Amino acid sequence: MSASQTTRIIIDTHRHIFGPKLRQKLVENIGFDDSKPLPQVFGDEMFFYRESVDVDYSMEIQRQSGVSSCVNSYGGEVETFAQHVIKASTVDTLKFLNDESFELRDRFPDEIACMANAHALEESSRDVIDPLISNREACCISITSSYGAGSDQIFLDSPKAEWLWEYAQAKDVLVHIHPPLVAIGAVAMQQYRLNEAVGRPFDTALSAARMIYSGVFDKYPKLKVLFVHMGGALAPVICRLDWNWDLNYKGIQNPPINKVDKNLHKPSEYLKSNIYVDTMGPSASGLNAMIEMCGIDRVLFGTDFGPVPMSPKLHIDLVDDTIADLGDRKKIFSTNTLAVLRLAESAPRLVPRAA
Repeated sequence: MSASQTTRIIIDTHRHIFGPKLRQKLVENIGFDDSKPLPQVFGDEMFFYRESVDVDYSMEIQRQSGVSSCVNSYGGEVETFAQHVIKASTVDTLKFLNDESFELRDRFPDEIACMANAHALEESSRDVIDPLISNREACCISITSSYGAGSDQIFLDSPKAEWLWEYAQAKDVLVHIHPPLVAIGAVAMQQYRLNEAVGRPFDTALSAARMIYSGVFDKYPKLKVLFVHMGGALAPVICRLDWNWDLNYKGIQNPPINKVDKNLHKPSEYLKSNIYVDTMGPSASGLNAMIEMCGIDRVLFGTDFGPVPMSPKLHIDLVDDTIADLGDRKKIFSTNTLAVLRLAESAPRLVPRAA
């Protein structure tokens, strides 16, 4: 590891670590076999690599890559875990995942911080996450961008999510939004494994657009959310969201009420007031687009390492090679994260003394 890597702080805000208890649930309930080689796949979409299920191995890769510390979550994937892996109620599943994450933190106190996993559409989640948020044990709330599938799929503009936006704004805590394992259009995506490459980014973009158009950010103007994977597919469609809002059935008599957007500002403006993104792409053009759309202060370093078995070094090099200004690189690697996640309160051991 180079001298520059040992002295600078790099915090990975998008990390998934499967601890030993969760790994045992994979063995008991979905057929994961410790005696067979990795990777293993189940149900066409559940891929398990050594990087995701071997904690010590993944933490060593994290260290060697130059990442100082990470923020762990399970992607808000509550329904899949509850139905297929934990085989328990939503509340019990959330407790299991949060307990597993905090046990990992206690094992690696200088390297791991935690999110509070929640179900955005079930207000019973409040009782699970509130002690973690109120006591500054967790630094943000983790949810998925949609729930269900097909005609039953529900996105984050649902009235059922109102409790979460109200709570997050009142607590001044970031909501970390990750696409679900089975995303929009999953059936059409399966043949070429496009669910991960196309379905999930557009699930994120669709949920973000619905949140904007439904007026979520106008009703909760101080709400802070982070859309992972460089905002999913927001970059190529944000201009279309803007002109779609400009048109807004103007000049059309008796427009359909349920199709008229309710947001007060251009969609692109919310990217500079409420929305954060991470650097998981990895793409230089995508990173530049995110900086242009959101501003350098709203871009956080993230890798999706674990389920995505690519060394975080790939993402570090992307930022180093793309961002010329040293101060801007520092913002992405650590300063922005320290500010918006308030790690000095929830994970003080991860905060450098100078901060």
